Amino acid sequence: MLKILKRFHKFLLSYKKQFFSFLFLMILTTILQNLSPYIYKLLVDAIPSQNYQLLINIILLFVGLKLLTNFLENLAYYIGDKVLIPASRDARVLIFRRVQDLDFTFHVNKSTGALISAFKRGDGAFFTFFDNLYHDIIVIIVGLFVVLFFFSKITPLISILMILIFIINGIISWRLVKINIQRRTAFNLAEDKISGIITDNLINYETVKFFAQEQREETRLEQEFEDWSVKIWEYFNSFRLMDLTIGTLSTLGVLLIFQIIIQKLINGEITTGDMIMVATFLTGFYYQFFHLLYKLRNIAKCYVDLENYFSILDNEILIKDPESPIKVKGIKGEIKFKNINFKYPESKKNVLNNINLHIKPNESVAFVGRSGVGKTTLIKLLLRFYDADKGAVLIDGIDIKNFTKSQLRSFIGIVPQEPILFNNTIEFNIGYGNEKAKRKDIVRVSKMANLHDFIESLPKKYKTQVGERGIKLSGGQKQRLAIARMILSNPEIIIFDEATSQLDSNSEKLIQNSLWKISKNKTLLIIAHRFSTVRRAKRIVVMEKGKIAETGSHEQLIKKKGLYYYFWRLQVLQSEKERDPNLLR
Repeated sequence: MLKILKRFHKFLLSYKKQFFSFLFLMILTTILQNLSPYIYKLLVDAIPSQNYQLLINIILLFVGLKLLTNFLENLAYYIGDKVLIPASRDARVLIFRRVQDLDFTFHVNKSTGALISAFKRGDGAFFTFFDNLYHDIIVIIVGLFVVLFFFSKITPLISILMILIFIINGIISWRLVKINIQRRTAFNLAEDKISGIITDNLINYETVKFFAQEQREETRLEQEFEDWSVKIWEYFNSFRLMDLTIGTLSTLGVLLIFQIIIQKLINGEITTGDMIMVATFLTGFYYQFFHLLYKLRNIAKCYVDLENYFSILDNEILIKDPESPIKVKGIKGEIKFKNINFKYPESKKNVLNNINLHIKPNESVAFVGRSGVGKTTLIKLLLRFYDADKGAVLIDGIDIKNFTKSQLRSFIGIVPQEPILFNNTIEFNIGYGNEKAKRKDIVRVSKMANLHDFIESLPKKYKTQVGERGIKLSGGQKQRLAIARMILSNPEIIIFDEATSQLDSNSEKLIQNSLWKISKNKTLLIIAHRFSTVRRAKRIVVMEKGKIAETGSHEQLIKKKGLYYYFWRLQVLQSEKERDPNLLR
C-alpha cells in the first residue's frame, strides 16, 4: 500500500505549491462547513430571549459562512484540478514511455488486451483515488476532529464513545477492505482474460471469417465468462458484507450516544441547543462515516487498479543503453558478428552457435537456409532486440552495446516480412521514418517502390486511410509501402526480410531494380527464400542448425554443389514443374 501511495504522490508533488495550497483550502473549508451545527445551537438557545437583533446576527453569520465555504470549496477544487490533471498526464506519459522502452521479449509475451485494460483502469483510478482521498477522506477525518472538539465541550464521554466507534469500525473496515482488495485482484485477472479474447478476436477477425469460426469464438468467450461470473459475484458480495457489518455497528454506536445525550437533557445538564447540535452532528457525521466506508471500498478498488497500472514501471529493461554512449554522426556500414552464441530467454537450446561473420561496408550479403536456422535472429541481435549470450556484434569496429538503441537503429532501415502499418494515412505511414520529409520526398520514394500509380488511383490519394495494421491494403501494397518508408529514412544499413515475398514477378523485378539502385552505396542484408532475390548479392551466407554452413557468390556455391545447390535445385525444379506438371513424372 505504501509503495503505491508513494508513487501516486510523487506525481502530485511535482506540483508542490498547488498541492499544498489545495490541501490547506480543503482543510479550512471542511472546518467552516462543520460549524453549521454549532450555529444551530446558538440559534436555538437564542430563541427564548426573543432578541431580534441577536437572531438576525446569527442568521447573517450562517449565510456568510455558507457563502464563504462555497467560494473556498470551488477555489480548492480548481487548484486541485491544477494538480490532478497534469499529474495524471505525467503518469500516463511515463508509463507509456516505459512500455515503449521495454524489450522485445516483453512485447512478444504481452497481452495487448490486458495492457489496454491496465491503462484504461489505471488512468480512471488515478482521478478517482485523488477524489476519494482528498475530497472525501480528508473531509471526514477533519470533520471528526471538529465533532470531537464540540462534543468534548458538552461531555468528554461522548467524545470517547465516538473515538471508540471510529476505531472499532476502522479495524473491521480494514479487514473487510483487505478481503475486497483480494477479490478485486482476482476479478481484474478474469476481466483481463475477457479483454484479451475480445482484442485477439478483433485483431484476427480475418482468420475467424476465413474459417467460419464465429460460433467457436463466441463459445470461447462464454466459457471464460463462467470464471468471470464467479469472481465478480465474490467481489460484489464483499461490498454487501462491508455495508451490513459497518452499518449495524455504526447505528448501534449512534443509538448509545443518543441515550447519553437525552439523559443529560432530562437531567438539565445541557441545553436544547446542545441537544440540537449533537443530533445534527451525529446525523450528519453518521452519513459521512457510512460514506467513508463507501469511499474506502472505492479506494480499495482504485488501489488494485493503480497497483496494476504502476506495476508496468516495475518491468525491468534488460537491454539497457550505456551510461556513456558513443555518439557518431554516421557510419560506413561495416558489420562484424564475433563468436556469437544465443538462445531465446525461454529456450534451453541455442539458436546460434559460434557465428563469425565479417560484412564489409557497401557489401550486399544474403542469408538463406531453412526456417528456424537463425537468419532473422541475427538481424534481431544486430538491432539489439536481444543481446548475445556470448560474443559481440560490431558496427565500424564499435560494439553496438556502446550506442544508444535509438542511435543504433537510426543507422538501419528494415523492410519486414509482414509490415504493420498505423491506422492513419498512406502519407503518414510512408513519412513515419523521417519527420522532416515533404510531400515531394514521399512521392519520390513511392515511385521508387512502384507504389505511386496505385496511390494516385485512389480517391483520396496520399490521404487515404490504410485501416488498423494496414488492413485496407493488400499484402504486396503493404510491402511496397514499407519499402518506400525505408528508402525515405535513408539508412546506412538496409535489411530486407522476405520483403518481396508477396509481390508478383513483375512487381518483384521492379522492386529489385530499385533495391539495387538505392543500396549501391549501402550495406545490404537480405533474408529471402526466392533465389531471384538473393543471387545478385555479392555474398551468400547459407545457414544450417544455427551455424554458417557455406559462404560465397551464387556461382561459387552452385559449383560447390553443397547445401545452397540443393536448395537452389529444389526451387528450379519446382518452377519447372509449375510450368510443366508432367516434367517430373
